[in-house]
Amino acid sequence: MSSNQKSFLPWNADVRDGLLEAGVLPYNGYTLDHVDGTKISASTFDNNGTRHTAADLLKYANPKNIVVLLNSTVSKILFNLESGNIKATGVDLTSDVDGLSYHVLINQLSHKSEVILSAGSIGSPQLLLLSGIGPSQQLRELNITVLLDLPSVGKGIQDPPLSSVIVESPKPLPFGITQVVGIVNDSQLYIEGLSFSQQNSTTNIQYSGLIGSKVPFPLSEGELRLSSINPQDTPSVRYNYLSDPFDLQECIVGVKIMANIIATDSIQKYKFAGNNNSSTFRFLGPVIPQNQSNNEDLAKFCRDTLASAFHFHGGCHIGSVIDKDHRVKGVDNLRVVDHSIFKDSQGTNPQATIMMLGRYIGVHIVQERMKL
Repeated sequence: MSSNQKSFLPWNADVRDGLLEAGVLPYNGYTLDHVDGTKISASTFDNNGTRHTAADLLKYANPKNIVVLLNSTVSKILFNLESGNIKATGVDLTSDVDGLSYHVLINQLSHKSEVILSAGSIGSPQLLLLSGIGPSQQLRELNITVLLDLPSVGKGIQDPPLSSVIVESPKPLPFGITQVVGIVNDSQLYIEGLSFSQQNSTTNIQYSGLIGSKVPFPLSEGELRLSSINPQDTPSVRYNYLSDPFDLQECIVGVKIMANIIATDSIQKYKFAGNNNSSTFRFLGPVIPQNQSNNEDLAKFCRDTLASAFHFHGGCHIGSVIDKDHRVKGVDNLRVVDHSIFKDSQGTNPQATIMMLGRYIGVHIVQERMKL
């Protein structure tokens, strides 16, 4: 699952050359290491354009040991409070097909049974809150019975901010995922590119290339709160992008690098011919300010083009919500194993990290059970 130089698509090849011309050196070739310079990056897409996910692993699972329920929504976690402790016993779920609700319970006679929450950095804190675990004041505001006052649930969420410039192409471009990345400022800034097309009329297809600048390790953080007690309702999520001065300053540096890349010979071929032998770029959306010394204008560009790389994390941090074994503090038989546990970003697509986390905790649980 990796890109290689032989399969470079046109825009990615030109962005690679533009990065090198703009001084994002050295050229590190293909590497998984996050080191300053320009490199060929790994990808969750193979060379046929097929994306691979954790679902691919299901074909290797023992069908006798796993049941996958599709088209179902978990509404809350079920608990037993009879012993004086809070003990997870299962989940409530609703079928998205017939609308019926079901109790799904773990084996009450086994000390090895438990509930593992892996709903992601939005779904996991949302489910804990819906189940009565979280900041007590927030829960009471929604008339949710407080089972455990755990103030850090939903706190400290982050998402690396992305700002970009989009250049229209005078010639057709194939769709291209990110294949190269420029890393600068001691891995505090990533510059990436991709290409895409869209139909802007019934007969005309518009081809474009994007150059994006991502702050991979942001200091800005936000909070997730319930918007209602309906699990189908999207919770209120605020990442407070660029609120920390460090993040904004890094974005400004990235915008300057993007401007330098566009000015290189490698990108000049994307200009449109004009009158009197002139040529010019056509941009979709905001244009990078010409005055690179005006940080206020560059900061405005960062905010105007702000987007998500969809690598959000946090909300159930280790130490404040779960312990080192991923058990929810103060609750028996309940763990959280997903991207919500991370305090910091991995800087790149978190899929491989999360898959290895799942394997690590799986092995850890097996070792625990062997001791029982």
